[in-house]
Amino acid sequence: MTAGQLIVVAAAIFVAAFMQVLSGFGFALLSMPIMTLAVPVQQAVVVITLLGMLSTSWQAYHLRDNAVRPLVKRLSLAAFVGMPLGLFVLDVVSDRSLKLTLGIAVLIATTLLVARINLKHVGPGFDIGVGFVSGVLNTSLSTNGPPLVFGLQARHLEADEFRATITMVFALSNIVGITLFAIDGKFTNDGMKAALIALPAWFIGQALAWPIRKHVQGDRFRTLVLSLLVIAGVSTIVFALR
Repeated sequence: MTAGQLIVVAAAIFVAAFMQVLSGFGFALLSMPIMTLAVPVQQAVVVITLLGMLSTSWQAYHLRDNAVRPLVKRLSLAAFVGMPLGLFVLDVVSDRSLKLTLGIAVLIATTLLVARINLKHVGPGFDIGVGFVSGVLNTSLSTNGPPLVFGLQARHLEADEFRATITMVFALSNIVGITLFAIDGKFTNDGMKAALIALPAWFIGQALAWPIRKHVQGDRFRTLVLSLLVIAGVSTIVFALR
């Protein structure tokens, strides 16, 4: 990888780490469009998965008391089932098709959330479907956040519950995702080196965001979540068409 490529990767990781602390998600959602400006999707997936596991494991431990455990269980188990399919999709579907599909799906989900759709009383089958889709996206684009964000927002969780629950699902999913990537031989030297070089950017992004996080609650939190989804959806489509 060139110096220019590494700078883009580090910038993507900094932005993603900062925003994930504030919102509870967005690491892959924000870093993937930026990172793929400089490196192929398959290489970006490795970097995001490795550093994403570091982020989510750290946050899941610190936020564990607020997690809604039944939701974590349903979403995680369903995600595990979807991950092998996502690995297959990564190998056979083009980068452009994957990005376009993701971008369109994110914008549709955002529209439903803006309309304040309420699925609080829907049965556990809804969570299982959401988890399965997130698992497929995890190993195909390393971007499993959108379905989880939609599912938890549609159930109208409070900000602290949302952050803790989604982060714990991310942490568990990343462990399985990394195992599958290792078995499938996805970890290249360039991907490992890029993740190591981007580590300081990850640390700085996390450190700067933690003091700000307590001020992002209620309507401010909802606005942040919806804004991140719109930015991610539009940018993913734009980058896919470039």
